[in-house]
Amino acid sequence: MNASGNREAAPVVQVSNLKYSYDQMQRDLEALKQLYPDRIQTNTLAVTADGRDVTEVILGDPHASHHILIQASIHAREYMNTVLAMNQIEDYLRYYDQKSYEGCLWSELYRDVCIHVIPMANPDGVTVSQEGVEGIDNTELQNILLDCYEQDHIQGKSVSDRDMYFKTWKANALGVDLNRNFDAGWDEYTGSGYPSADSYKGDSPASEQETKAILSVAEKDDLDCCISYHSYGNLIYWNYGSEGIPLEADQELAECVGKVTGYELHSTIQDSADSAGCSDYFVLKLGIPAVTIENGGSECPMPIEEYQPIYEKNQNLWPALAYLYGR
Repeated sequence: MNASGNREAAPVVQVSNLKYSYDQMQRDLEALKQLYPDRIQTNTLAVTADGRDVTEVILGDPHASHHILIQASIHAREYMNTVLAMNQIEDYLRYYDQKSYEGCLWSELYRDVCIHVIPMANPDGVTVSQEGVEGIDNTELQNILLDCYEQDHIQGKSVSDRDMYFKTWKANALGVDLNRNFDAGWDEYTGSGYPSADSYKGDSPASEQETKAILSVAEKDDLDCCISYHSYGNLIYWNYGSEGIPLEADQELAECVGKVTGYELHSTIQDSADSAGCSDYFVLKLGIPAVTIENGGSECPMPIEEYQPIYEKNQNLWPALAYLYGR
């Protein structure tokens, strides 16, 4: 039985393997395209430094009036969120004509809503977290990663166990923390002064191909909202300092997500959290409602036992968003 409980056919996306890899994701996407050719498209938004595609999955009519962006695993060690996004993609495809939300069939809810999903925004980083330096093909990048380890060790930022250091890696293969690579709170955020496992914002805003990939979706489509899957904390970050109508729109989105997931809402302003990240940029610079969902209760990489509760809390999120914006 898959996470959705469908006994009629074995699911394509399996959650038994903690290390759901970039290659497995691409194989699963190809299989889903074969099974549901009329409901799913894929698009390469960018190619990473080590040659992996940043893949966009397009569900529904690209010419729809409403567009929703879901992005996951921008932080490498949080790759369980890729499994969540992939399960949600398969749920959309399998149950399009069967399931309902608030009395409306999914087929009606999604009729004028296109969902754009980046299930693995940081494929190089995920590979580092899962396989270590050996998972990276480019020798120059391997040396950069090893330099990060040495420098972090000198600065007291790393554990002595090299394998554990790379398991908890957050950045891309160039040592840039992609969630800090957006032009929001750029000057205020200090972070690391050099490429590192985390918190190095890069040389300039949107310097990284992975960041450009996310932003390109907002450039080509008039987005209603952006959801960023992170881990951990079982909470929702919103309220990045906007005012007026943008703040009201962001609050409406946050309350919708909170109602579905049961997660507590946390204001980044009230929590004095850094206003530097993808969601901050979408709200403050693009005027697009955005929230960050922190899934799970364990430090990353999370054990597989965390997955089922995460899935259950999020399984109705996409139809709820479609209901909010498309009804």
